[in-house]
Amino acid sequence: MEWYHDWNVEYINHKEEHDLGALELSECLACEICHPIEREVPTVFKKFWDALFKFEDTILIYNDVTLKGLLNLLSMDNREREDTIHKGKCRDIMDRITESIRYRQQPKMKEKGLRIIIVVILMEHGYILEDWDVENRFQKFWEWYDTILEYDMRVGHILPEAMVEFRKFLYMEESIAEVDKHVMFNFVASIGYKNIPYRSRPGEEHRQMWNRYGRKIKQRFIDTRQFTKEPEDSESDDAKNSPKSYELGNSSDDKEVYEIKREDNIEWTLSKLKVKIEEMGGRYTDKNIQRMWDLRIRIELIVTEDFLGIFFELMGLSDEKLKDEINEWLIKETLTCKDCGNKKLPDMMEDPQQCKKCELKETLELKDDLEKLGYELDISEIRRIKEFRVSNSVMLTMEFMEKYFQEIELDNKELRIKLYEWVNENTTFCNECGIRWINNKF
Repeated sequence: MEWYHDWNVEYINHKEEHDLGALELSECLACEICHPIEREVPTVFKKFWDALFKFEDTILIYNDVTLKGLLNLLSMDNREREDTIHKGKCRDIMDRITESIRYRQQPKMKEKGLRIIIVVILMEHGYILEDWDVENRFQKFWEWYDTILEYDMRVGHILPEAMVEFRKFLYMEESIAEVDKHVMFNFVASIGYKNIPYRSRPGEEHRQMWNRYGRKIKQRFIDTRQFTKEPEDSESDDAKNSPKSYELGNSSDDKEVYEIKREDNIEWTLSKLKVKIEEMGGRYTDKNIQRMWDLRIRIELIVTEDFLGIFFELMGLSDEKLKDEINEWLIKETLTCKDCGNKKLPDMMEDPQQCKKCELKETLELKDDLEKLGYELDISEIRRIKEFRVSNSVMLTMEFMEKYFQEIELDNKELRIKLYEWVNENTTFCNECGIRWINNKF
């Protein structure tokens, strides 16, 4: 790849600017700090990345530029993509994708070859939707959307940018739930309307109306599986393919269906959920327990005082409005763990990026690995080391552990200084893989 070495030097220089605290940073598409992924990664991207790795196994890390680039590529009109594949919009997007990827070493393919492989993957694996399919799905959206408008509004016409966003939404699958409300507002604003209920600027009441439209659209994409099924079909398929269903009884009159949801190695049923809530002091009808279940959020969130409190306030709403409000609550009140990808309440998080369960799992794995090296440390001691910002790759070396036991009696402040000095003198940060290594292993 002709530009690889120059690009790698630019990345290293850019990282140094971060380390020095520069106020004005040079542009670097591959920088994971400047371009963090702040939403759930769509399944289509994960499949694309796995396929790309089979052709070019030097790829290491992607970021938000890579993710947005692929969605932009997929959302293009097929004819425009074909016309600009060598020069123009499609070529520019593919260049941004290749330059945003971090590589372990010099890629095997040249830049042109990598661009060709990206398109081949999308075409051969069926990731690119046919124009007729997109148009059919949009027609279903259009007919449904006209039925939910408020204040006697009606849909009028569609602008080209709305179709571009609609294509992106189709590829997001259930991760559309993470789309920012401003993106959804821009989407609904790109549709022409009849009978808009205000003359110039919208008031607070009407701004809330646009936000409701956005939330309903996201939920409709999920419920209809991107407008490929009717909502009732989608729900019945989910019951078959997601939780296991068991039918008891010999006739349709006495048939009872028990759904089981497995979460963190625990099997949950409606009756078990009801018992748990009652143990917490909650008293809800079977119908409302079923409504909680049907919200399709994690049970560990449902069995919290926070959720039960907000549900109690909202349970008088219709099912659709309840979903909208609960989704809004999730966006405002929860954080997403970078490891497991699950939404968590703040008190479930060890830090803003990692939940307590994942932190404990990581710590136990470190404990096992250290025991294999011959070092017996309890969990509190391992957490003490982690608080000093020592990476796992350095911690799991005999060289570091020998130094740690030499200085273990120092108080935390002095120990932090000693370990910081040792790490700087005895380790090197690898710009290729983004990991710090002991010098004799670098």
